Amino acid sequence: MVDEHGNKRYCAEIMASGRALASDLAAAGIRRGDRIAVQLQNGALYVDMLAAAALGGFVVMSVNARFAPALADSIIERSGARMVVRSAADLPPQTDDEPDLTPPTADDRFVIFTTSGTTSAPKLVVHQQRSIAAHAADVATAFGYGNESVVMVPVPLCGVFGFTVLWGALAGHATVIMPTAFDAEETGRLVQEHGVTSLHGSDDMFHRLLATDWDLSSVQSSGYARFNSALDGIVERCDARGVPLSGLYGMSEVQALYAFRGASGLPIEKRWRAAGDLVSPDAERRVVDDELQLQGPSLFEGYLADGGAEIDHQLTMANFDGPWFKTGDLAVEDGPRSFEYITRIGDVMRLGGFLVAPAEVEGAIMRFDEIDQAQVVAVEREQGARPVAFVILAPGVQLDEQAVIDHCAEILARFKCPVRVVAVDEFPVTDGPNGVKIQRAKLRSMGEALLSG
Repeated sequence: MVDEHGNKRYCAEIMASGRALASDLAAAGIRRGDRIAVQLQNGALYVDMLAAAALGGFVVMSVNARFAPALADSIIERSGARMVVRSAADLPPQTDDEPDLTPPTADDRFVIFTTSGTTSAPKLVVHQQRSIAAHAADVATAFGYGNESVVMVPVPLCGVFGFTVLWGALAGHATVIMPTAFDAEETGRLVQEHGVTSLHGSDDMFHRLLATDWDLSSVQSSGYARFNSALDGIVERCDARGVPLSGLYGMSEVQALYAFRGASGLPIEKRWRAAGDLVSPDAERRVVDDELQLQGPSLFEGYLADGGAEIDHQLTMANFDGPWFKTGDLAVEDGPRSFEYITRIGDVMRLGGFLVAPAEVEGAIMRFDEIDQAQVVAVEREQGARPVAFVILAPGVQLDEQAVIDHCAEILARFKCPVRVVAVDEFPVTDGPNGVKIQRAKLRSMGEALLSG
């Protein structure tokens, strides 16, 4: 591993540091199953904390370093963490005593992630050591990681995206390049300097990376999470720079890289679609009443109840014929072991009695030359829900709302055409560990206020 200071660290060294830190934590009274809140940027200390937790049977409560203090404190309190680590100064004194550690088991809890929590308090997603280890091995195999692989981790370890990429790379004995945080220029420089062969991130990350002049052609495998529908051309643009980008799928409850389109032999019109083939040979997927349901070795144990004492195993499980996790995502099956993610069910619009994905209307709007980005939400009216569009215009352009509506009417069914098109300077977003997500609930509130005014 090449850490944030450019230092090379080998697995044996990381394990030794983790064992020593686990001993220090045990000497300070931390016991197997205890939760430790870790609020750090990517770096050697974060990796050492993960190693210590794995070896000591402790549980890492992952807290985004960019969270506002009130939100971070709320999550830490809800988790029942016995210790908070925000810097090396928070660690217990070093001890020379031999570790007095109970060997962990596959059933021990290992890490807790937070969900995005854009409309309510984030849920606390608990994973056991078995789910993390099994999925890491599956990721390493699926992506062909080996001694010659160089994998970059540019997204935060506090989120499931960066965490999964790290453990998959380690499971495959790949070299890991891990900057403290994503910076387009620094990431491009590291890709060129180290000959990075695998790189995963959000569409926005690749959008910013392509704006640099660094040579990215060493990248042989790259997957992206689709958070911004305005960046639909990102796959074509990456191809032009020699980066074979493909859509993927994941979430905190089943980990990142759960499904991947792959790049070999697939045309661009297939690679840009989210999700793809199941990465684990032991995973399964099905679509019930348009909702995606998943199971497999990467599945979480459940949600942690406030206080950290109990797990809710039933909240979103369909246990009538096995532990299927109900994702809340709209999807379609598009192959024997493949699926395409469409949108969150809460974001899908029911218009004229039909389910309509916002991306369909957004795509039509963005064919209008003067519009750079668009987001569409459904707003309830007495005569039924109607779409309202919020757009970001090209520089120096004035919005002609009726012209946009007329343009949409030429290519969309009447019930799909927006009743209002409103220009905004920016969309409300949540900047989480896995990428920037549009706050569609806030857009709906804006649309409701607009139509009621």
